[in-house]
Amino acid sequence: MSKNVLLARPHPFIVAEMKPFLEDNGYTISKLEAMTNLPAMAVQAGGAVISLALSSPLPESAAVVFQQLRQVAPGVPVLFASMLAFDQALPGMQRLAAQSGVQAEIYGVDTEASASRLGRPQAFLYFSKEDLATPARRVVATRMLKRHFNQ
Repeated sequence: MSKNVLLARPHPFIVAEMKPFLEDNGYTISKLEAMTNLPAMAVQAGGAVISLALSSPLPESAAVVFQQLRQVAPGVPVLFASMLAFDQALPGMQRLAAQSGVQAEIYGVDTEASASRLGRPQAFLYFSKEDLATPARRVVATRMLKRHFNQ
């Protein structure tokens, strides 16, 4: 599996917090600047990060980015991220999965014990800003990240 992670829907939080976290864990980062580049970049990625924030430098929504990613690289594991706590982000991820026709299994740092299917296309991993800012949560996030992106 490639150690390249695609920031498929970057957001300032993703770039400022997630990028160093990924690099600290041995991943190289590619940042999507335009949706027209998605097909070429996605097939080289071992994982993708999609911001759930309302705004992003890319005008497309998280759902559109996810759906297009699935069309060109259906097996790439996806990590979703935002400023929200897991329980606040969960309904939005459930809607995104339903709109995309995916029977998703959604995991966050607090669900590590039940996260047996990380790395599979139907597994959605979610990290909040707090998950990366709190040392104990960051340790758990690191373990989950490596399982999800098959390192």
